[in-house]
Amino acid sequence: MPNISKIYFSALTVTLLFCALLTPFNSAAQNAVNIPYSLYGLGELRHNQYLQNMGMGGINQAFRSNISINDVNPASYAAIDSTSFVFESTLFAHFYEQKAGDVRQQSDYISLGNLSVGFPVTSWLSFAGGLKPFSKVGYTIRDFDEHPQAGVVNYLYEGSGGVNQLFFGSSLELFNGFSVGANMYYLFGNLAYEASVSSDSAGVFQTNLSNNNRVSGWVIGYGVQYHRSFSDHRHLTIGATYGNEQGVNIRSTETLRRKLPGEMLYDTIAHFELAEDRLTIPAYYGAGLYGRFNRNWAAGLDYQWQNWESFKFLNKPDQFNNSYRIALGVEFRPTIETFSTLVHRMRYSGGLRYGQSYFMPNGEELTEFGISFGTFVPIRGTLSGLRINFEYSRRDSGDDQMMQENFYMVNIGINIYERWFIRRLFY
Repeated sequence: MPNISKIYFSALTVTLLFCALLTPFNSAAQNAVNIPYSLYGLGELRHNQYLQNMGMGGINQAFRSNISINDVNPASYAAIDSTSFVFESTLFAHFYEQKAGDVRQQSDYISLGNLSVGFPVTSWLSFAGGLKPFSKVGYTIRDFDEHPQAGVVNYLYEGSGGVNQLFFGSSLELFNGFSVGANMYYLFGNLAYEASVSSDSAGVFQTNLSNNNRVSGWVIGYGVQYHRSFSDHRHLTIGATYGNEQGVNIRSTETLRRKLPGEMLYDTIAHFELAEDRLTIPAYYGAGLYGRFNRNWAAGLDYQWQNWESFKFLNKPDQFNNSYRIALGVEFRPTIETFSTLVHRMRYSGGLRYGQSYFMPNGEELTEFGISFGTFVPIRGTLSGLRINFEYSRRDSGDDQMMQENFYMVNIGINIYERWFIRRLFY
């Protein structure tokens, strides 16, 4: 008799893969986001997230799993079983709150997070690939001034877009427990900025300057892990990642337009196709530990650093700061038995992170703090399931006159683990 659970789950696998291919990576809903600091540099960075680590403080250096894909450290692909196929996809719901003095504003949006697949080629060689965000730009800033002739002059600054990354990676287990890996990332996307000046006075032109920047190019990142098992339920992994300073292409255009109050359309005054330039992605490194103490408990600790201090973007005078992050994550699973009750098979995780942002507005350093929780709900009779994570984070400078940002994020992800590479025997 056919296994109804497996038939259902195979159908679910195909359906999710099909829907993922049809879903635009940057949906129209993303345009509602308002992150004022994303006007600096490449915007809000998102490239160190994957499904498993979102509920564990963001640890990613030493984490490895046979049923999950850690694309931050490609050496972890060696943990994927030699007869398995892993697929993951994540949906994000973001809620942002900014406060500066008595002024408060809020925004929210929903976006597709990551799509990842992983599979082995041999017992010592594994591959993974996928699509995920690298950075996000989204802001609307308004200001005004009074002019003797023009009256009240309004200023509007807007930014939108982002950079995505398509990655392909592999890991090689050189000897028992020691693996190395590399990811090739293709960065692509568009960063759009607009500045508008307007007045209600008759005869005063409304002026708009738009700047569009198309980013594209390849970068590479490296990883290494050493995994040591002491028993069936006790093991330790040491991991590290590194990426040298690398460049990608950026092609920019600028358009200057104007119109009189009451007119519907702008007249184009000037349009410039700027020469293609190189955008430098700073060097980074990270290291961490991850260990399982018994059947129930596991924990990890990470440190990451990136050299943004010398970063320049479009010859702007903005200052940037070297970023770092320290993260701690724990996981608790009541039992590992596949056919236990649902509550006992669920996994629970939590984590903390603290660090420094690469944003440096007006020369002020910004610190970040986050706390996260997650749970994994398995599907009966399989190692696949649904993961739900929540994170609250805060970013500020400690100065009451500067803006404080509060971030609330919920992500729901599907993790599919199936055995695809088994030779069937018939008698």
